[in-house]
Amino acid sequence: MNDNDEFDYMFGFGSIMNTSTHAPWLANDEEMAALPGAVATLQSSFGYQRRWNFRSSTGFTALGLSSAEKNSAEDMTTQSGINGVVFRIKRSMIPDFDRREVGYKRVLIPLEFLDFTSDTPKKCKEQAKFNLTSKDRIWFYVPLPSHCFHADENHPLLQSYVDTVLQGCLEWGGESMVEDFILMTGGWSTFFLNDTPSSRRPWLFRKEYNTIDRLLQKYSEQTHYADRRHPEEFASDMMKLRMKGTWSIPRRNPNFTGRDHELEQLHSHFSAQDHDGRQRVVVKIVEVVGMGGVGKTQLVAEYCYRNFPSEYGLVVWLNAESSEALVSDYRQLLADVVSETDSNPNKDTNEIIGEVKTRLFRSQIPWLLVFDNLEDRQLLENFMPHGAGTKGHIVVTTRHVNIGGGSNRSLNLGCFSQNESIALLRRAAGLHNMEGVSNEEAAKEVSESLGHLPLALGMAAAYMHRCDVTCHEYRHRYMASEREGQSLLLRHGKLQDYSLTVAS
Repeated sequence: MNDNDEFDYMFGFGSIMNTSTHAPWLANDEEMAALPGAVATLQSSFGYQRRWNFRSSTGFTALGLSSAEKNSAEDMTTQSGINGVVFRIKRSMIPDFDRREVGYKRVLIPLEFLDFTSDTPKKCKEQAKFNLTSKDRIWFYVPLPSHCFHADENHPLLQSYVDTVLQGCLEWGGESMVEDFILMTGGWSTFFLNDTPSSRRPWLFRKEYNTIDRLLQKYSEQTHYADRRHPEEFASDMMKLRMKGTWSIPRRNPNFTGRDHELEQLHSHFSAQDHDGRQRVVVKIVEVVGMGGVGKTQLVAEYCYRNFPSEYGLVVWLNAESSEALVSDYRQLLADVVSETDSNPNKDTNEIIGEVKTRLFRSQIPWLLVFDNLEDRQLLENFMPHGAGTKGHIVVTTRHVNIGGGSNRSLNLGCFSQNESIALLRRAAGLHNMEGVSNEEAAKEVSESLGHLPLALGMAAAYMHRCDVTCHEYRHRYMASEREGQSLLLRHGKLQDYSLTVAS
C-alpha cells in the first residue's frame, strides 16, 4: 500500500502555516503528533494572488485570494506567486478543515504549479520530504466572491491575526519568508487595528513582536505600518461599538491537556442546528461549575483562544469575585477603548456599567463575555447586557451549583481521567522525566494520590520540571513528605498565573 493512499495535502498560505493552530485537527488523532510540512510557492501562472480581502463574520478582514487577471495596477504585489507551506493531512481531517474555512471553497492545485523550497534556515522547522506525484491531491482554500471585500473601518486588519500568520512564516522559513509574504500579498490597508492585549506593551503577550514589527516597518509603504492604531485611537464612533480583539484573557497554558469533550460541549451549548440545517441560538449563558483546582479557568481560557477570531470578534475577561472587582474591570475596559478626548474620569459606577452594557448591546460583531470565579449570581443581573440579540455569549465559571435552576445551561467539570492525568504529567514535567516503565507506574500512583485534580497534578509536574527529577523519584519524595506531615504540595503550593493553592 502506498503511504499516500490515506493522505491528502493542504497548501496553507495564511494562519494555517502556524502550527499552534493545528490543535483542533490533531486533538483526536493519537497517531499524528504534528502535521509534516514543506515550504512551497504557488506560481502566479495558476491565476491567483494573495490579498487581504476576506470579510470575516467576526468583524475583521482576513487573508483571501483574487484573480491575478482582474487586479488593477494599484492592487498588484511587488513579487508574484504565493508562498506558504504544504502539509500532509489525513483524509479524515478534511471535513474539519472545511468546517474551519467557512466562506471558502476547496480547490485542487496541480503539482506542476508548486515550487518547493529546500533552502531554509537551520533554526526553522525541519522540512518534510514528500515524494509527490501527479496523482496526489493538493488542496487550498479560495474565498467565495460573496465574502470578498476591501478592509474598512468596521472590518480592519487585526494585528493579532497578522501575528499568527507571520509567526508561522518565521517558524518555517525565517525572516526571508516573512519578507516574501509581505511582498507577495496585496490589499494591505490603512484600516489596521493593533488589537493585541496590552498593545502598548507588546513584550507581555506578542511572540516575536520585535522581528514582526521591524519587518512590517521596513515595508511600511506596502503594509501601512505607520497607520496601525491602538484601540483607543481607532475608536471614532461613540454610538457604535468599535471594540475588537481580546481583553484581559489569562495567558494561554502551553501544557493544556485533554478536555476536548468539554470544549465541544461548551461550544454546542451556545449553538445547534435546526432540522433544516439553519443555525439557531439555543442559549446565551453557560455556567462552568466545579470545585477549586479542577481547571474551570484554564478550560474557558482555552475556549477563548480556540474561538477568537473565528467565532468571536471581541472577547472580554472579567474578574467576578466581587462587585468591586467587576466595576474596576469595566472602568479599565472603557478607559482602554475610549479616546482621551471622549473619556470622562468623573463618571460614577452606574454610568460606567451602563456605558459598557450599551456598547455591547449595540455591537455589530459577535462577542464573548467571561465572568470568572463568580461568587454571587445576582451580580450577573447588574453587569451583563440584556436583549443583545444573537451577538453576545456569556460564560460563567463558579464553584457554586445553581440549586434554583434557571434558564442557564451548565457544564459540570470534574477531575481528569487517568489518561488525561498521565498526559499532563508527560507534557509538563518533561518527557525525559517520564520515560520508562517505572516512571509510567509512578505516574499512575501519583495521579491516584492527587485525586486526578488538575491543579495538584500541575504543581507536581512543575516540581519535577523545576527540580529535574523523574516521576519515580517524585513519588518517593512525595510519599516521604506525607508521612512526615510536610506535603510537597503545601510547601510548593502555587502555580504561576493561578491564584489558588491546593491548601485553599
